[in-house]
Amino acid sequence: MPYRPTIPPKERMQYSRLLTTALVLLVPTPSLAAEPDGNGWKLVWSEDFETLDKDRWTLVDSHRPTNNSRHAYLPSQVSVENGRLVLLSEAVPSQDLPYRSGQVISKRAWKHGRWEVRAKLPATRGVWPAIWLLPDVDKYRWPSGGEIDIMENRGNEPHLTSSAFHYGTNPPYRHEFVFEEQQTRRNGELVDYTKDFHTYAVDWDEHGLTFSVDGVSHFRVDDSQVEDFLSKHAAPMQLVLNTAIGGDFLPDPDTSTVWPQRFEIDWVRVYERDGAPARKALVNGSFDADGGSLRGWTNFGVDLRDNPNVTAAPKTGVDGGAALKLFGTFGTGSQYSGVSQGIDVTAGQHVRASVQTFVSPDDSIAGGGNTAVAKIEFYRRFAARFESPDLIGVEEVVIATGDSKPGRWRRHMLDAVAPEGAVEARLAIVFHQPNQEAGALFVDDAQLTASKPSADCP
Repeated sequence: MPYRPTIPPKERMQYSRLLTTALVLLVPTPSLAAEPDGNGWKLVWSEDFETLDKDRWTLVDSHRPTNNSRHAYLPSQVSVENGRLVLLSEAVPSQDLPYRSGQVISKRAWKHGRWEVRAKLPATRGVWPAIWLLPDVDKYRWPSGGEIDIMENRGNEPHLTSSAFHYGTNPPYRHEFVFEEQQTRRNGELVDYTKDFHTYAVDWDEHGLTFSVDGVSHFRVDDSQVEDFLSKHAAPMQLVLNTAIGGDFLPDPDTSTVWPQRFEIDWVRVYERDGAPARKALVNGSFDADGGSLRGWTNFGVDLRDNPNVTAAPKTGVDGGAALKLFGTFGTGSQYSGVSQGIDVTAGQHVRASVQTFVSPDDSIAGGGNTAVAKIEFYRRFAARFESPDLIGVEEVVIATGDSKPGRWRRHMLDAVAPEGAVEARLAIVFHQPNQEAGALFVDDAQLTASKPSADCP
């Protein structure tokens, strides 16, 4: 939430408290973000930071921090080193502010597309790196043009990032927002976003926003969820990269804070639509990508914890590699969690899904009420929300129950025919925990294919 010029103190406090609480997403099957290569995206702008091109970027010079932050933004804190943009944060006073840091803003603005930024985050208490999109606030008084926060991080939480969308009116001033936090494991280890470079992305069109980290989609905002703001009011936006220091979003620096800190950006990519969204084949059905990850999938119902309940677990798969591991969130009432991913289809195509499952004797769901299903869902619009009217058909098969025998892999098959109007077939693997019961399920070798329509298809 980098730009907050007029938020009343009460609202700032409420927002800060909300953001310190991990949300549990209860939507059973959210959508998948399209990957750029060969999936209807055209690269229209890129930056590899061979130089600091001031015809492309504005280097901010300001002593007016927002959100009760405690820094000045100075051009001297911005540099390019070894092909990377470096935003340097230091405990060096400037005028009446105790810290200084860097911010750059693209001079070009876009409306709709896909933004990808590969970056390495700073790592200490009190620093607040952000990658976000904002309209020209001289033309669109915040938040009347919207704000898209691709990535934000609290320096004291290196394993956690968040994404958000802000919208409202001004005048009269009214601010609304939706957000989600995420963390993940790779090769069994909780990812520390300060140790290496990671790719943060958002897809934006008139229908909604899809946020992802390293190819794993973690948050979908549909236009209908935000008062149709994206289709009716969102303005063209510039890309903003900065590190704030202190403020309402996170703890201020203290004696434990390490100085200086560097927010390093390796590259930026901006894509525009060049055709309909499409994905011809399932990606990473083995869950082995990147040494064991959910790349290519959308995860949902994730309880943010040191032991995430939706993850790729190493050395648990059919072939000894990784497998998807699912268990419940232990929240109140029925809890749903899992992953989904789609391919493009046309009406009449035969669609087949296949997965293998394993219940470990050491953490069995046997005898309890936990269940899991594999579903083929059909949509009239790619990346549509599960609960939306764009869902036009569902077929499912139960893949695990309390009667499932532990100790061996089982294959499950599901066949369906794409109905009239379908453009996406989506495989959803859903774990249902109704009563806070223990037990996990492993899933591997996920497949989803579509064959030619039958001859008698209209």
